[in-house]
Amino acid sequence: MRYLPPLNALRAFEAAARHESFHRASEELHVTASAISHQVRGLEETLQTTLFVRRTRQVLLTDSGRRLFEGVREGLDRISAAAVSVKPQPENPVLTVSTVPIFASGWLIPRLADFQSAYPDYQVRLETSVDLIDVERADVERMDVDVAIRYLSKPPATTLDIRFLFHERLTVVCSPALAERLKTPEDLTGVTHIQTRLRPEGWRAWLTPRGLAHLDDGRGPTFDNDTLALEAVMTGLGVAITHQEIAHPLIASGRLIEPFGAGHVIGLSCYWVCTRRRSQLPKVVAFRDWLLDRLAEEGLLDAGRPTHR
Repeated sequence: MRYLPPLNALRAFEAAARHESFHRASEELHVTASAISHQVRGLEETLQTTLFVRRTRQVLLTDSGRRLFEGVREGLDRISAAAVSVKPQPENPVLTVSTVPIFASGWLIPRLADFQSAYPDYQVRLETSVDLIDVERADVERMDVDVAIRYLSKPPATTLDIRFLFHERLTVVCSPALAERLKTPEDLTGVTHIQTRLRPEGWRAWLTPRGLAHLDDGRGPTFDNDTLALEAVMTGLGVAITHQEIAHPLIASGRLIEPFGAGHVIGLSCYWVCTRRRSQLPKVVAFRDWLLDRLAEEGLLDAGRPTHR
């Protein structure tokens, strides 16, 4: 059987020891200072030892008091943590999503208003990073995010909630007027190749499988991201290589043309990455369902790979 002094006396003692004051302890516990003093005095009598050296406006722990304080503080902290763990907590309305800049600016941000309209109670906090996530080591467990959307070279073996979304496809786009001059990839000779800073190897990745690596001279105007590059393409400045999912709305509307057909699948694929614990949160479920629906509506959601859960 455990030997436990009265819990109220222990709470009064712990607060007084932490504040070194009966008065401040009384304010914290919403009782009078005399009530704190009475509880502490009763505890001292029960334990048959002096716990405080009492001074004017201050109390200091004795050696016995210090030993008791360390144990009581730890015990109360553990009781508090256990109580919090079983009590239903209100969901944090902020949904933190981490992804790469190209997906954020080119696809997600233009569609966020749709998500916010469907789920007005949730607030999206978008973080962008080009850093790789080592999902095998579960780096996402240590990230302060709810969801990560990343391009990975292979489906990882992990205990995280991993969902394959689509293959990364690069496609060549141009303005409708320029499309009349581009019948085959060889016609890219003499046409301005628009570059993007975040994907300097894009043209080579598309040209090399077609035996046209010699056309990649690295020249041409360079833009920070695909959004700016596509704006330049629509003015007739030249042709650009871009992710098919980024250009999809502009292609569907006829403002951009894929002169050589649909995009070319390259080595990476886009994945949804989430911890199992967070994957069950209502805000995460809502965002996941919305994301999958939008990708499917636009014909971007690929099949053929298993979901890892």
